[in-house]
Amino acid sequence: MERRTGVAVALAVWLCGAPSLAQTTAFDAGTATTTDAGAQSAEAAAAAEARRVAEEAERARRAPLAVEIESPTGGPLDVGAALTASFEARVSDPAIRTALLSVNGAVYEVPVDDARVRQQVVVVPGNNRIGIVVRRGRETARASITFFAQSDPADLIVLLTWPAHGEIVDLWVREPSGETCKWDHRTTATGGRLLDFSQDAIGFGSQAFVAPSVSAGRYRIKVHYWGGYDEDDARARYTYEELIGRLDQLEERIRQAPNAGERAPAVRERAEIERQLDRWSSPGAPQTPVHAEAILFPGTRHERRWRFDLVIQRTGQLLALGEVEVTDAMIRAARSRGE
Repeated sequence: MERRTGVAVALAVWLCGAPSLAQTTAFDAGTATTTDAGAQSAEAAAAAEARRVAEEAERARRAPLAVEIESPTGGPLDVGAALTASFEARVSDPAIRTALLSVNGAVYEVPVDDARVRQQVVVVPGNNRIGIVVRRGRETARASITFFAQSDPADLIVLLTWPAHGEIVDLWVREPSGETCKWDHRTTATGGRLLDFSQDAIGFGSQAFVAPSVSAGRYRIKVHYWGGYDEDDARARYTYEELIGRLDQLEERIRQAPNAGERAPAVRERAEIERQLDRWSSPGAPQTPVHAEAILFPGTRHERRWRFDLVIQRTGQLLALGEVEVTDAMIRAARSRGE
């Protein structure tokens, strides 16, 4: 009797509480309507944002081209032993992709990313002048700034530049002692240093060699063309450091995976990362003009300059750009009283 009563109660609850087929159908329809409305709202918002971006780009295209230097300012700048300063500029048109930068007479191309230019530049003790030029069709916009830098002395500066299209190029400088300053040996016994100005990785954008004190002899300047890629290449989506970091993570996952089944996805991804890294050594831009400027005793009356130009044509090339010969007489003159 108690058992039948329990069954009856359960049946009554089910009959009273269970939704009807019509109720279920109505609920499902309401959920679908809500989901569809949400998707349509998201699509509408995305379309509105796309229109806004397109309208802003069109306004920028129609407006006069302009460029404004935001940093450094015109006041004194203390850079100490770094011998570099941060340069930032804003371009009116976000469609601009490159600009020409002039740093104390050395002119080279730099990338423009989202209407902004961000670079590290070499400065010398005393007055420095930086200029920037952007072009759009027949339009040209310019800006420049002069500032005084307080820094440690530098007897020799070698600046290597090349077009900002993604090439990976390394500066090598062999000192009179025979020691070579390069990407994997960035500081020499005499204090020579290799500086990278790229925000991404070693070898992107301009590089410089700075010697605080020179010795008599020849400074041999070489360039190593590691590789390059086109702007449309898949490699442009990642920096070299990001790929190496991801590869390290995958290696760790593979080591810790308890069985082959769990290792398989990481192994496949590792193969893809390795394939992308291999492509970095493929010459996407096989003919790349490079320019080097060497400045001996910069900012003094004994300043001397050498300019070297070369077109590197294939991956793996290590080519001599030129030599700077420093004599004892040149050093004595620069060290004489009053300098």
